[in-house]
Formats: sequence, C-alpha cells, structure tokens
Amino acid sequence: MPVRAALVCGLLLLGAASSSGQAISATPGSTPLPSELAGPIAALLAPASLTVSGVAAPLELWWVKAVPLEKAPSGKPSWADVADGTLVGVIRVGAAWSDIRGYGMKPGVYTLRFALQPQNGDHLGVSPNREFLLVCPSALDTTPDPLGYKGTVDLAKQTIRRSHPSALSLDPPAAAAAPLSPVSNDLGLSGLVFSVPAAASGQAAGALTFGLILKGSIQNQ
Repeated sequence: MPVRAALVCGLLLLGAASSSGQAISATPGSTPLPSELAGPIAALLAPASLTVSGVAAPLELWWVKAVPLEKAPSGKPSWADVADGTLVGVIRVGAAWSDIRGYGMKPGVYTLRFALQPQNGDHLGVSPNREFLLVCPSALDTTPDPLGYKGTVDLAKQTIRRSHPSALSLDPPAAAAAPLSPVSNDLGLSGLVFSVPAAASGQAAGALTFGLILKGSIQNQ
C-alpha cells in the first residue's frame, strides 16, 4: 500500500476509534418531530429534541409532554405508578444499532413504551433492574393509549424480528443526578440521565428522572 494511502487509512481508523471511545452526551435542540409518526403519537410529544453523541449510531430523542400516572403519587412519582405499555418517548436511529441485549435494529424511527420485566426464571440475571423502555416500530404504533404488557411486547418483537422484544434498560430507574449527566453500571454499560414530567388526572405530578443505557449490551441469553 502506498505511504499516503496507508496514512489516510490509519487516520480514518484512529478517528473511528476516537469516536467509539467518546463520552456520551446529549445536546438539546428543536429538530422537528419525525414525519413517520402517527398524528395521535406526535400530539403527545414535547417539541424539544435531544441529539445524542458518543454512541455507535446517531440518535435523536423526543420525550412526551408528560408521562401519565395511574394515580396521584404520595411523594415523588415512580415507575410503579406507570401502566405497562405507556408511551414515554420516540427515538430516531440514524444507523445500524443494538439494543440492551445486543440485538441489531435497522435505522428508523421507533416509539419507546414502558414495560416492567416479569419476575420469572426466564429473566433471572439478565438485567439488574426490571424497568425497561421497549422499542417499537413507529409504522406499527399508532395509538396513544397504553398497550399493556403483552401488546407492547408483541409490538417490540417486530423491531428485531425475534421472539424477544427490543428493549432499552432504565438504569437506574430513579436517578438523583442532574439531567443529561452520564451514568454507568457495574456491567460496563453506560448512558445518560433524563427527566420527563409526569401527570396524574391531567395535573402536574413531578417528574420521572432516570438513567437510560445507550452504550453496551448484555449478551443474548
């Protein structure tokens, strides 16, 4: 290989390595909501966007204006107050990417719906937490209402075309750090803290502040 070509190749590889080792961060913006979204879904989303960098694929996030709670919390809201299948946000994936289990998903727009992992032998040791956002194809997700556990799982299976739904881990499910702070866990996974307003019976009820794992995966089990 000519010296110049070898030098260019080396610089490209160095740039790729630097990108893969880059710290995760998110920049607030005002990117318009994806046109792929159904109208009832788009109506629930706040207009502010977040562009995430330092991960394996370009990511953009939009959160709902408020996560609906099943009842008014006695203190701070928690995921125990949120119904399975509740819409929490939308993510646009700009290149091939992997979910928490390492399952690959195609570039595109996906809804994010909350689901609580069942307490059974099938899931022992898979994740330190039971709270997840299931990743659903926006083209198939058209209702703003909670879909329930089974309905959400069935929809999220279509993202990766497997018997298991595509999922992102909420870790920690309740975070004390400031929004957009980096988080990591003992498994070597990392992500960011996000905060989304919550509402009960149409009234403001605080916010859900949580870590979302966006880099690294638990190998398929």
